[in-house]
Amino acid sequence: MMRAPSLFICLFLFANAALADTVTLRPHIEASGRAVTMGDIFDGVPAAIAGRAVAPAPPAGQTASLSMPVLAAAASAAGLEWTAPEGIRDVRVVRPGGMRATLPAQNISTGGGDLGVRRGDTVTIVVQAPGVTLSSRARALEDGAVGQTVRFLNLTSNRTIEASVTGPNAARAELQ
Repeated sequence: MMRAPSLFICLFLFANAALADTVTLRPHIEASGRAVTMGDIFDGVPAAIAGRAVAPAPPAGQTASLSMPVLAAAASAAGLEWTAPEGIRDVRVVRPGGMRATLPAQNISTGGGDLGVRRGDTVTIVVQAPGVTLSSRARALEDGAVGQTVRFLNLTSNRTIEASVTGPNAARAELQ
């Protein structure tokens, strides 16, 4: 007689697992509004939660990254069944509009060391925070070698910022 309660518990647990909506990660994540939503990230999301915000969207024409732990937490909180793919740490989110960042395929080098940017170059500046990576286009206001901090003009906001040169036409800024 002990089998009936055990069988009932097993059936109950399997039924609840079957009720969870299984979703898959979209191959191309594109945010259309001010927030990245469950529907932007996953295929198979029920309409009732597709508009639920997960993170702020990047500015128009720019990209951001969302980490796998952030996505897993969002899926779990929404009652969705999803397992992060192995070996992938984050996904890129694109927000259409504005300028799109493209980097020239050149490696600037001088006899005295690696010159990462030249005055007037358009570069991509990356800002990272836990779970989010934002990138923006800027114009170098001075020459800079890899590892050096130089001034840039953000092409979106027209503000001057300081960032560390990380490579040819690339820099990293710190959140302040």
